Amino acid sequence: MTESTGALELLRARALGFFTPRPGRRPAPRQIGNNMNDFQPDYAVLAMLGLTEDRIVRVERCASRRVVLMVELDDGSARLVKFPDADAELDNDYERVVLGMLKELELPPQVRQTVPQIVACGDGTRAIALDVVKDCDSLRELVQRDRAVDIRHLVNLAAALAGLHQAPIQDAYRRYPEWLLHPPVPTSTLLTPYEYAHGAGLDFDIYLRAMQELEPEFRELHEQWRPETIVHYDLRDDNILFPRGPGAECPVRLIDWELAGFGDPCFDVGYLVGQFLVDSVRRHGDAEALAAARRNARTFLSAYRALAGIPDDTELRILRYAGVALLLQAAMRLQQLGMLNQVGYLCLLYGKRLIADPTLKVIMK
Repeated sequence: MTESTGALELLRARALGFFTPRPGRRPAPRQIGNNMNDFQPDYAVLAMLGLTEDRIVRVERCASRRVVLMVELDDGSARLVKFPDADAELDNDYERVVLGMLKELELPPQVRQTVPQIVACGDGTRAIALDVVKDCDSLRELVQRDRAVDIRHLVNLAAALAGLHQAPIQDAYRRYPEWLLHPPVPTSTLLTPYEYAHGAGLDFDIYLRAMQELEPEFRELHEQWRPETIVHYDLRDDNILFPRGPGAECPVRLIDWELAGFGDPCFDVGYLVGQFLVDSVRRHGDAEALAAARRNARTFLSAYRALAGIPDDTELRILRYAGVALLLQAAMRLQQLGMLNQVGYLCLLYGKRLIADPTLKVIMK
């Protein structure tokens, strides 16, 4: 993501739970209603991407804040077509640039398959067509179906991230220095009167107080931040796909790269551990769900540590970022629902504990 005053301001607002109105902001489709049933594809635009109407079998609009189409072709393949976001704050070409940058990196063939490839770009439309791995389940769907994720999937995911994080980035960084990322938490949690007046939700004061108590730890995370590699920066469980069929050429696919850039690999790993813990928080009181979440996190961490060759003390930073992931989940609930509710409170509680005492056992206390 391009480093700018506006981007850092937006990051601070999201982390601390307040809303900053911006001049020229346009509502996104989800804010004005879901019109997926009335959608009609523009075949002229698709043709500019090489997807002519005579080749198209079916066009389906995906659930997304921007227009995203799944286009099935007569040869059995498919393309994912993404259009710019209708929200002025998110109207950018970040994903196209990042995927182009990833294409230039020296990645092992197995790791390269985990990254979507740009098949075509639409001149004048800023739309992109990406290749698709069909018949996949997201990590979220796997956890909902069977809380203990197949070890094979966890190891494949660890291998994909380890390979991505070991790719040399020196040449890419010289070409794209503005894609330098920072931890998604501020070094200062002191709000201006204007920021405080725009706090989101009924539980804003509770959330802000918890974040202010963690300010020393946030500063440590910034001091320890090591932007040594390319990071995805948004490894939510619905951005990780696993093919259903055995023996697939691509064992895992990571999607939605618009937030990626040069950052600390510990953040990607910790954010993913946080995703496992979020699921256990949603099922609070279920000992079986908690045991499965810890087992998933431990298995993934052990595989990543062995494949990436990281020292044991790195796990402390990883688990702190898992705590950050829980805090961001609480912030999202505050901003979208207007309150923390039980899941938000628990994410806030366990996020604080993980950052202060970075061990998985704190989730049990």
